[in-house]
Amino acid sequence: MGLKVGDTLSVNLLGREITAVIANLRSIDWRRLGINFTLVFAPGTLERAPQTHLAAVWMSPAEEEALVRAVTERFPNVSAIHVREALATVDRILDMIDDAVQLSALVTLAAGMLVLGGAIAAGHHWRVYDAVVLKVLGATRGAIASAFLIEHGLLGALSALVACVLGTLAAYFLVTRLIKIEWVFLPAPLLWTVGLGIVLTLVLGFAGTWHALGAKAAPYLRNE
Repeated sequence: MGLKVGDTLSVNLLGREITAVIANLRSIDWRRLGINFTLVFAPGTLERAPQTHLAAVWMSPAEEEALVRAVTERFPNVSAIHVREALATVDRILDMIDDAVQLSALVTLAAGMLVLGGAIAAGHHWRVYDAVVLKVLGATRGAIASAFLIEHGLLGALSALVACVLGTLAAYFLVTRLIKIEWVFLPAPLLWTVGLGIVLTLVLGFAGTWHALGAKAAPYLRNE
């Protein structure tokens, strides 16, 4: 609302307009689900207005029903609101949202693995041909395997870095703009992602090039 300390604010209370001067501003963390109010008037302002008293009680579920029954029997005009069930419902909804996000992330990861595997499979023929030519030129299996491992390692590192950058940016905008909560950068998951991407690419790449290392030169050279 663009208000600051010293400004005036008028509140309509049951048809009566009350104007007050803002003495201080505060920040409320509504995620704590505690009893709080957006506006707090100074003493002597609202004493003549209709009053409603609130109280919060925490206890074990076994004792909750006994307390509610005793209070309502002693004070019939007191309304007891069970917050535990509402919090449990919110917790279940958040768990469902978390499961859906994790499922979508797994689907995205699986799609990325398929794309990466397809790219490796598409270049398998030329990789075999390169290995054959290098062996004819005198390269050893160890040198060819090292070259292929370096190639796949760079491919995995580049893919993991791109995924980390895009994932971090998407998480930042999702958390700060849509959910509007504080965003915390966690480097450990990023390092795990980079390391897992490199290892997975090396394993899949080496499995695909193992056949290339053992291919005979004559059939490929004769066809070319």
